[in-house]
Amino acid sequence: MSKAFTKEADDAPEPKAPRRGVPVPEPNYMTPAGARAARGELASCRDEARIRELTDHLATAQIIEPPTDLGAVSLGAAVTIEDASGQRTTYRIVGALEADARRGLVYWQSPVAAALYGAHVGDAIKLPRGHEVEVVAIDYA
Repeated sequence: MSKAFTKEADDAPEPKAPRRGVPVPEPNYMTPAGARAARGELASCRDEARIRELTDHLATAQIIEPPTDLGAVSLGAAVTIEDASGQRTTYRIVGALEADARRGLVYWQSPVAAALYGAHVGDAIKLPRGHEVEVVAIDYA
């Protein structure tokens, strides 16, 4: 087999690929934690495309602080829901650049976030795929 088709070091971990092509939404809401993370990444980034992406997002970001009513779901909230079988799932509602569905970070304009927005603990919510869940916790920490 040609060396062109083999890895240099099979034991080397794959580098985490930065997200690319996240369009800057209008409005461009971002949580304070998301803005700090983006600024930190920008300070150490060497990839020109990622630098442009981070710079574009930060230039128009509207940092949204937690609401005065911490009992209602809003941007930045970590919302724990429970389905009929007792399975719990937690979603944090975040800005576009922060979103990562595999980590439970959902974009504030996503269908899941829209279903949860404004809910309080004890509310029954119908998720986009038709599953009914109960909001069991809301946290802004």
